[in-house]
Amino acid sequence: MNYSFEGFKREDGTAGTRNYVAIVSSVICSSAVVREISEKVSGAIPIVHANGCAQLGNDFTLTRNMLVGVSSNPNIHSALLVGLGCETNQVSGLLKHAPKTKPIKGIGIQQLAGGTNTIQKGISIAETWAKEATEQERTILSLSSLTVGILNVDADEDSLEKIGPIIGSVIDRLIENNAKVIMGLSKTLEPAGHLLSERMIDATEKEKAIRFSMGLQRMRWGNPALVDEDTEFTEEETKLAMLELKMTGTSTINSVLDYGEIPKENGLHMINVSSNVVESLSKMASSGCNIVLIVSNRGVLTGSIALPCLTITPKNEMSSYNELIDYTLKGSNIQEESERIIEELLKVCSGKQTQLEMLELGEFSIPHLGTTY
Repeated sequence: MNYSFEGFKREDGTAGTRNYVAIVSSVICSSAVVREISEKVSGAIPIVHANGCAQLGNDFTLTRNMLVGVSSNPNIHSALLVGLGCETNQVSGLLKHAPKTKPIKGIGIQQLAGGTNTIQKGISIAETWAKEATEQERTILSLSSLTVGILNVDADEDSLEKIGPIIGSVIDRLIENNAKVIMGLSKTLEPAGHLLSERMIDATEKEKAIRFSMGLQRMRWGNPALVDEDTEFTEEETKLAMLELKMTGTSTINSVLDYGEIPKENGLHMINVSSNVVESLSKMASSGCNIVLIVSNRGVLTGSIALPCLTITPKNEMSSYNELIDYTLKGSNIQEESERIIEELLKVCSGKQTQLEMLELGEFSIPHLGTTY
């Protein structure tokens, strides 16, 4: 079947499902200024976080890569980078790595002699871009222009049995139509790392998946946490992993992405995610996703400020978060359900607001690889 949607075509061949002007803080210290600029400009969103000051090593690289990544996201029409002036994560460094395929500028609070001047300058720049974004029309585009994120938040054994094969079918259909899909490698999937590696052709990517199955690695005080190569999983952990494995579909896996790394080719890619929903969605935004399917048992209380998040749940009469759910499974027929989910996805990509968007529940967050001093 020939799927299409109405999106914003970008110079680099990607497509936006939204057309935001992003006001991006290089450091926590410029967050208040960034928020005020975005509040004064229609169509602008604030990309704020708690990082950027006195960061070193891997944490600094992660912050820089994620901010460059989200500025590069196809849902962003243009990006204004706002710094303080004395931070480690300098605006000049971000501009050096930032995309050259869209309007992007940087300003600094110290450079402009204070917050008031910076706000006025930022509003002037962002208003010009916002007018241009408003005048840009959606065009009919193919699925190959999309990068779709898949995130399992809290699905339990019963939910995974119902929804896992259906999401797997959705992924396979998207890939058959040359879309990029980025699947979140949650802790639940750890016991399935070796099975995931068997679907990878590249030897380096295989090794990444195998390491993942040994346990999630985290940096502490600058040293890698020790990983036990003889990690044993409980029967319950293994069962959950096998159920979530069905959610990944059957396609070949091309790569395991790092923070801010954008997939180079169409197909299925994996990315490590944490139990923090906002951090996980922010990672997906920085890797080029322009929509995320959130698979949940009952719905989530926040989404991404940069991406529409379409929440899918199995039928749950007990859920108290029905106003946060976009699609509830209507039956058990895998083909019919996957077709309906893709239809809903294409509507959202074409401009239909998700429940989280209508409630204005969206945030951005950058994780820490190491212990914070």
